[in-house]
Amino acid sequence: MVYFFYNILLFKIWILLKFVSLFSKKIRTEISKRKRSLDSLYKNPPNGKTVIWFHSASVGELDQAKALAETIRRHRPEVFIIQSVFSSSVKESAFLDPLANCYFYLPFDLPFAYNKIFKQFRPKYLFIMAWDTWPNLLKKANQFGTKSYLCCASLSSQSSRKNPLVRLLTKSSFQYLSGIYPSHQLMAKEFEGLVSTDSDFLVLGDTRFESVWNKLETKFPNPIFTEFVQKQKEYLLTNKPVILGSTYPICESYFLNYLETHADNHSYWIFPHQWESKRMLEWKAKLQRYGSVTVFSELKENEPLPKFLLFDLLGILAFAYRYASFAYVGGGFHNRIHNTIEPAALGLPIITGPRIQNAPEALVMQELGGLFKTVSESDFCSHFYELTKNSELREKMGSINRNFVVENRGASEKIYNRVFPYDKI
Repeated sequence: MVYFFYNILLFKIWILLKFVSLFSKKIRTEISKRKRSLDSLYKNPPNGKTVIWFHSASVGELDQAKALAETIRRHRPEVFIIQSVFSSSVKESAFLDPLANCYFYLPFDLPFAYNKIFKQFRPKYLFIMAWDTWPNLLKKANQFGTKSYLCCASLSSQSSRKNPLVRLLTKSSFQYLSGIYPSHQLMAKEFEGLVSTDSDFLVLGDTRFESVWNKLETKFPNPIFTEFVQKQKEYLLTNKPVILGSTYPICESYFLNYLETHADNHSYWIFPHQWESKRMLEWKAKLQRYGSVTVFSELKENEPLPKFLLFDLLGILAFAYRYASFAYVGGGFHNRIHNTIEPAALGLPIITGPRIQNAPEALVMQELGGLFKTVSESDFCSHFYELTKNSELREKMGSINRNFVVENRGASEKIYNRVFPYDKI
């Protein structure tokens, strides 16, 4: 019965979206993009190979899927992998990654939306990462005999799925999962009362830790940045900057208020989420009230490092954390927190905004004591000041975070060994 009411609601929303699309180019583009990606999917038949379907909500969950897919490919290179994503924040350029045979945007969760996918590909396994369990997708997978697993599973205590009106639907759809593998023991408790007795339930960790470790250990930043830190190596050993990563206007304004009310001798490396020239010029002018400011690309040979260094070079934030004393990770005052695993892996204490509910690793780090979740400007300033002044606290929190990351390596192998020995391909 709960599925009946869910689908009635979906049909109403879908009809409304189609109507609004007549007047909204943005919605028309979104619908067209999803149809185009599905058309592309159907042109790539598996030709008799065993199909494994991975689904990820957004960029972070896609990293989780890639780590698990990499492990499965290492053990079983002959499988045919299809990878779906829901969020349009995942750019189509990500679909060029050869790890999966096909990439596509998940269609709207109507009861008939997946028929052609299951009929053409007949996936043996469906791995859903973190939390994006669409009810009709799980039900359809069950009808076609596909075994479904929720990996790196996470639910926050404030999740809408625990709302009394939604909880019954969540429980009904979870019954179609063959296994639920929470990302951490602290996450496991959030699934109480939702898991079917027929589902395999075991804490196996978060595969994204492996993605971060692999990136830090095997990848290299832009050579311009590498050359820069080599020249400043001796200075950085004793003058570790504070990093503000993925900043938005709201947290930038909070930081300015901190500078207004708290004098300190620290230097800062700042990585804006998007480099918008007008905003950066305005912010640079405001920062100049508190010390010297230079844009990274404009830094001259042998020029002394400024108090505030604004980075306009992409792809280096994860590697820059290596030289910091602590990190503010942005997104939490805007929409959702960005990657906290990268600074944690390098042993940094972390400050964020309030919106960390969709990032289980951040929730765990907060509970363990390695992360300060701040909920207001005054809260941000207070914790920021606390970390600038207390080196023992920084060391303690950084150690907690690094240990947390180290202990969570190997999740992909654990998931692989849990799933496949019981059902050989």
